[in-house]
Amino acid sequence: MERRPRHHSSAFSGSIAALLGVKDEVELIGPSIHHLRRIGVDRITVADYKSTDGTLDIVETEARAHHDVTLVHVDPTVVVDYASASKNDLAMVQQTGADWVLILDADEFWLPVSGSLRECETLQTADVVAVDRFNVAVGSDQVWPPPADLLPVRYHRLPLLTRRVPRFRQFVEAHPLEPFVTITPGPKVMGRRAVAQGIAPGGHDIIADAAVARRAVAADLIVAHAAFSTWARFERKVRNIRDELRMHPRLFDGDYAWHWKRWAEMTAPGALEAEFERQLATPARAEQWRRQGFLRTAADIFTARLGQRDKAQASDGRAEYAPAGVI
Repeated sequence: MERRPRHHSSAFSGSIAALLGVKDEVELIGPSIHHLRRIGVDRITVADYKSTDGTLDIVETEARAHHDVTLVHVDPTVVVDYASASKNDLAMVQQTGADWVLILDADEFWLPVSGSLRECETLQTADVVAVDRFNVAVGSDQVWPPPADLLPVRYHRLPLLTRRVPRFRQFVEAHPLEPFVTITPGPKVMGRRAVAQGIAPGGHDIIADAAVARRAVAADLIVAHAAFSTWARFERKVRNIRDELRMHPRLFDGDYAWHWKRWAEMTAPGALEAEFERQLATPARAEQWRRQGFLRTAADIFTARLGQRDKAQASDGRAEYAPAGVI
């Protein structure tokens, strides 16, 4: 980033845990755990959903070498619908014993503007915090994640896609050849363990008493989502999705994970490969996306968000957070 990170005078001093859901993420699980440590997470609960690709070997090695990693084997025959998934996730959140808990997947890399979660302002002022996600623009010749680009001093080198569309499903159905990766997914969430009464599907929200829980959208924290990295990983993910749809159809009612169902139905020869290729940030595509205004760096996003927030504070003296969707 061009400007130096701001260091708050009173950083959060409590405990922070992460509930890290994973299935067959052998390429990303190690970097994900290491990144969580780097940004200040004290305890990491890895909820594994029957990985078979070597993910478990990495997690077990981490758990033996470091006391901050706990491996939980989730029984997929128990998590069969929204209610059972929420109950299971809530139990794991409560078992962390931490003050704050992040809920994420292995392909989601949380980026505090300062590099430290403890300096995020909403940990001091809120109870449930939505954190905007942006898909990473990955080229065909890139290895993800490049560790240095996840440091604040390299946020200006981290390309993220910020395209927001109304009525996501209708847009994709009307424009099936538009690169899915350019569209921003829904936010993820972190919250105080003490207020959590349930976990929404996909870890996108924490259910809490509206009369008690203070909610906010983080301005100084975003998520870099590595939705697409390698063909092998994408093919494995779609294979797992097809298995999940067969075993647990009630987990995918309505529009929930609709894009997963769309990929699972791509069974014509070459269809899935073509879908993956459309997501890659080739030089020509990257330039086009940049001209269209939705390829930006993490540094650009923080500059815009914090600039808007600072202007609001200067004008009326209140701390206002940029709502999701303004970028």
